[in-house]
Amino acid sequence: MTLSPASSHVPRLRYRLTQEDDLPECLALIPEWLALGPAVTAALPGLWASMYRWPMVLTMVMEDLALPRGQRIQAWGVGLLLGPAEVAQLKLDALPPPGVARRTYEALLDGRLPELDDATLGRHNARGEISGLSLHFCSRPLQFEQAATQALITIANDSFRASMCGYQLRAQYFENHVQTEPFMATAGFQRRPRPPEQEASGLQWWGMTRDEARAILPGSTVRALFDAHPPRFRLSLSQRRMLWMALFYEDDEQLAQQLQLSSHGLKKLWRGVYERIQDGVPDFFGDDLGADEEGKRGPEKRRQVLAYVRQRPEELRPWNPSAP
Repeated sequence: MTLSPASSHVPRLRYRLTQEDDLPECLALIPEWLALGPAVTAALPGLWASMYRWPMVLTMVMEDLALPRGQRIQAWGVGLLLGPAEVAQLKLDALPPPGVARRTYEALLDGRLPELDDATLGRHNARGEISGLSLHFCSRPLQFEQAATQALITIANDSFRASMCGYQLRAQYFENHVQTEPFMATAGFQRRPRPPEQEASGLQWWGMTRDEARAILPGSTVRALFDAHPPRFRLSLSQRRMLWMALFYEDDEQLAQQLQLSSHGLKKLWRGVYERIQDGVPDFFGDDLGADEEGKRGPEKRRQVLAYVRQRPEELRPWNPSAP
């Protein structure tokens, strides 16, 4: 593959959590080949107004900070976490006919596919029975020979790992268009060929199971999703949510606003995290970093905690082994 001549535009790409005010720009990226149909397309803004907050929904935007506001979002990724019943309902373990995203949205809209809460996801996760469905990856046109597109693909893979790593996945699935086949193959997905009459739709079915992942060496993006361990500290939902947000919002004021907390409430949450970690590993912060209330030692403790959860993302994921 030959790169096109360098452009005068130097992108400043990053990924971050999808926010409510991103949704109009994100929904405008949905391509025609996703074939959602007029009814689903019309209902999506209302559905997404609440859906982006659901624990079962993992969604990121990839944006170029060198562009003006309103033009920055270059891609939008959406994934769902599902239990065995939802996987069976959508026939993901079999070979579902083309149109998985449309049928999934239809099931979400009419209530056949329920919202899974944190406790339910924690139960599935602890049992190793949680599955991921990449609902769609929508972007500005991908021209694979261009350096800007290749940079976007790199950060899209980083975003995918940040969202999905740390779960005890049994499988990961993704339906995508034939034009994205190079992207899917290099990410490590394994294609499940459909009957010839279904291949004509242009929608390909890709996936990887835990057994398939364990049979190959690490290296690809998708293979990395299956390297996970039980969490060590068993943090609460509010603590996990704060740490997840803190990976994207370094400023305390922004973080408190996203969590709808006061400055005092945010400090209290951080103290609770430090105490939980020290209870589990007394020397985690070293001999010279005793307990305090986010004073002199707070920033260094915070740095250590965030560095740890970046490497061990299972601490950020729900875990509920005692549920029936």
